[in-house]
Amino acid sequence: MNVLVSGASMAGLSAAHWFARHGHRVTVVERAAGLRPGGAPIDVRGRALATAERMGILRQIEKERVSLIEPFPVLDGTGAQVATLDLRWFANETEHDVEITRDRLNRILLESIPGEVEFRFESSIATLVDDPEGVAVSFADGRSARYDLVVGADGLHSNVRKLAFGPEKDYVRHFGYYVALVDLPNDRTWQRAMLNVPGLTIAVRDAGDGPQAMMLAASAELGYDYRDLDRQRGIIDELLSRVDAWQVPALRAAFADPAARGFYFDSVSQTHMPSWIKGHVAVIGDAGHCAALLSGMGTTLAMVAAETLATTWTEHGGDAVAAAGDYHERLRPYVDQCQAFASEGAPIMVPATQQALDERNALFRAFAEREKDGKPAADGGIPAGSA
Repeated sequence: MNVLVSGASMAGLSAAHWFARHGHRVTVVERAAGLRPGGAPIDVRGRALATAERMGILRQIEKERVSLIEPFPVLDGTGAQVATLDLRWFANETEHDVEITRDRLNRILLESIPGEVEFRFESSIATLVDDPEGVAVSFADGRSARYDLVVGADGLHSNVRKLAFGPEKDYVRHFGYYVALVDLPNDRTWQRAMLNVPGLTIAVRDAGDGPQAMMLAASAELGYDYRDLDRQRGIIDELLSRVDAWQVPALRAAFADPAARGFYFDSVSQTHMPSWIKGHVAVIGDAGHCAALLSGMGTTLAMVAAETLATTWTEHGGDAVAAAGDYHERLRPYVDQCQAFASEGAPIMVPATQQALDERNALFRAFAEREKDGKPAADGGIPAGSA
């Protein structure tokens, strides 16, 4: 079968691997000029570990994992330390779960894809016409072709989902927060720490390849063009203006710098769809079932979904109706589980009130005392999916 994958990140690269491995002819299109750099470290957890093992990349993922180092300070709005955070307190699905940078995982996934897979960067889909025999696709550059299956792995603002299933507003639900990331310049020393005021988290951590700033802010849904970077920088600056302590002025400058690497801003959202397959078009990853950053399960879910889709589609010989039923039966319970984790993570990462923040910090201090006394804090610790 002839398969088109739109999007070259974790979901798309995983799909390309599995469809090619099952003997299909695969083409990957990506709007960007190459693999998109930057982003927060992500987790390969639970079921995705077995998927990675079957892909033959688990050993390499483990080799290039981000090592969690010593605990770092938790600060209040004045910059005073009020607790300590050790990321090991965030319980994983299994003791073998791995944290790794997006850049490293994308490279590992790319290297696992057979050489006969065709990649077309700076390319995007213009139209899709589904019929009983497959999908007629036209591209923005004027080319056209037919495919037996089109896989939309093109993120939260999926073009494939819009073309085949309908407008974004029908499926994407704002989860009540916005997230921003930026790689920090090396012209100064940055203190690793996390500062909280109600509804706002500002953190600096080593993302595996250098220091990175992160902002998580509670906010009603905002109206803006998700491709308008200048407007995004303005929103971030407004959200950060609540705090003038610690390194926040310098962090505001880093987020405002148009030349900064690794810049990212978007809504923390979930994608809820009654079906991820319509005719000969499927959506996976954030396009189909985004679990939200606060779940800690997005990459895991994307990798599992890619394997499941390729396997079921192949087992049913491209019969769209049979494949869709089997795929949904296998994947739906796991999607529901992963998306539920986001509700557990939000009160930990972005407490909404001063009382909730004080209670969270007291919990961190209690965990630190347990560690000092030689009692593992992970016992009865923070639920899996919170990180």
